[in-house]
Amino acid sequence: MIGALLIMLVLEATRLPFGWLMPLLAAMVVVYPFFGSMLPEPFHTTSYGLKRTISNLSVSLNNGIYGAVLPISANFIFLFVVFGGVLQATGATRFFMELGKLAGRRLQGGPGLMAVASSAAVGSVTGNIAANIAITGSFTIPLMKKSGYTPEQAGAIEAAASNGGQIMPPVMGIVAFGMAGMTGIPYVRIIAMALVPALLYFFSIGTYVQLNARKLGLESCGEKVDVKAMLSTAPQVLAPLGVIVAMLVKGHTVWYVAFWAIVSAVLASIAVCVITGKKIPPVSVYIEGFVTGAKSGAKIAAMSCCIGLIMATITLSGLGVKLSSGIEMWSGGRLLPALLIVGGIYVFIGMGGPSLTAYIIASIFAVPALTGMGVGFEQAHFFTMFTTIFAYLTPPVAIGAMIAARLAGGGYTRTALEAVYAAAAGVVAGIVMIFALQVALVGQYLTKCRLLDRALALLSFALFLCFFPLQNYVLFAFGGIVFIILTFLQFKAVRRGPVYSSPDNAGV
Repeated sequence: MIGALLIMLVLEATRLPFGWLMPLLAAMVVVYPFFGSMLPEPFHTTSYGLKRTISNLSVSLNNGIYGAVLPISANFIFLFVVFGGVLQATGATRFFMELGKLAGRRLQGGPGLMAVASSAAVGSVTGNIAANIAITGSFTIPLMKKSGYTPEQAGAIEAAASNGGQIMPPVMGIVAFGMAGMTGIPYVRIIAMALVPALLYFFSIGTYVQLNARKLGLESCGEKVDVKAMLSTAPQVLAPLGVIVAMLVKGHTVWYVAFWAIVSAVLASIAVCVITGKKIPPVSVYIEGFVTGAKSGAKIAAMSCCIGLIMATITLSGLGVKLSSGIEMWSGGRLLPALLIVGGIYVFIGMGGPSLTAYIIASIFAVPALTGMGVGFEQAHFFTMFTTIFAYLTPPVAIGAMIAARLAGGGYTRTALEAVYAAAAGVVAGIVMIFALQVALVGQYLTKCRLLDRALALLSFALFLCFFPLQNYVLFAFGGIVFIILTFLQFKAVRRGPVYSSPDNAGV
C-alpha cells in the first residue's frame, strides 16, 4: 500500500508542472510487462508480479523512484537551477539584454540577432529554456514583431535560440548534468565536447535570422545600448562564471562548484551595489531567487522520480536489451544507418516531453547499441544528449515553442514548425559535414576508401561548409546528394569484398 501510494504521488507531482503526458507514458510503460509476459516474441517481456513490481519501483533503493535518476537531480541539477534563480532575482540578466542589443544594432537581422545573442548568453549561465525564453523573449519578441517578423517567426527564433542554451558552455542545461550523473564523465569534459557543436548551432540560427531579415526587407533595430548598465552588471555575471570555470578545471565536484557559484553570485551582487553606490537589495530579493530556483528544482525532481519508474521497468523487463538488439538488426550492424535510426528514435521520444526524459530513456538501449558498433562511450552519450535537446522544439509537446508562441501571440503549431526549420538544417549539415571530413582524412567509411571516395567526401564537406554562411539550400541538397553517392559506392565496395589485398594475402 505504501509503495502504491508513493507511485501515485510521483505521478501526480509530475502531472502538476508538466501535464498528463509524462504520467500517462510512465503508467503505460509500467503496465506493459504484465501484458507483455503473455505476448509472443519480439513483444514478450518479463513480469515479476504485482507485489514485486511495486516493491522494485517504489521502496527499493536501487531501482524506480530512488534509483539512478533521483540522485542526479539532487546532486547535479538542483543547485544550478537555484543558481539561475538567484541570478535572475538580482538583475544580473540585464547584462545579457544590453549585450544582445549590441549584437543587433548594425546588422539587418536586428532584433532577431538580439534574440540569438542574448539567448546564447543567458542559456550559457542558466541552462533553462523556459527561464531563457521568459527573460529574453519579453523584450526581443515585441521588437521582432515591431520590425516586421510575423508572431510565429518571432516566437520560433526565440525558442530555437533559447533551446541552444542547453548545450552552451559553461553551465549548459539539465540534460548535460544528467549525462554527467549517468556516466561519471567529468563535467569539464562534457563542456569541451559541447563547445564546437554549440557554436555551430548558434551560427546556423544567426544566419537563418539574417537571411530571413533580408528576404523580408527589414532594417537593423538601432536599439540604444545602455553601456553603463551593461558594465555595472557585468561583474554579477562574470564573477560566478569565472568561479564555475576555474573550479571545474581544478576538478572539483559539480555540486561543490554549484554551491560556490551561488555564493559568488550573491556576493558579486552586493559588491556591485557597494562600489556603484546603489542601495543593496533587501534580503527578500535573494530569498525570492532561492524560492524560484527551489520550486523549479522540485519540479525536476518529481519528473526524475517519474523517469525512474520508466527506466526501472525498461531495464527489469528486458525491453532495453530487445531495443538495443533491434537497432543492430535494423541497421545491419552498420554505423551510419544505426545513427539515423537512433536519431529518429530520440526525436520521437522527445516529442513526448522534456529532453532530460528523452535522454535518460534513450541512453538505456541506444548507447549499448552504438558502443557495440565501435562508437566511444563518451561520444555515444554526447550524441544522445545533443540530439534529445530538440525535444523542447518538436511537436506535439514542444514546451519551448509553446512558451514562445504565448509570448508572441502566434499559433503554436506554426511556431513549433518554424523553430524546427531554424534549428534542424544547421544541425544536420554540421553532423554530416564533420563526418564527411573525417572520412576524407582517415580514408575509411563502411570499408577502406579509394581516391574517388575520399574526393567525394571532401566535396560533400565543402558544400556543407559553404551552406553555413550562404544558407543556400541548393548547396545543402548537393552536399547531401554527394554524400549519398559516396555511401552507395561504399555499399558496392562492401559487397565486392576486400579489394586492397596484395598477392601474398590474396585469399584473405
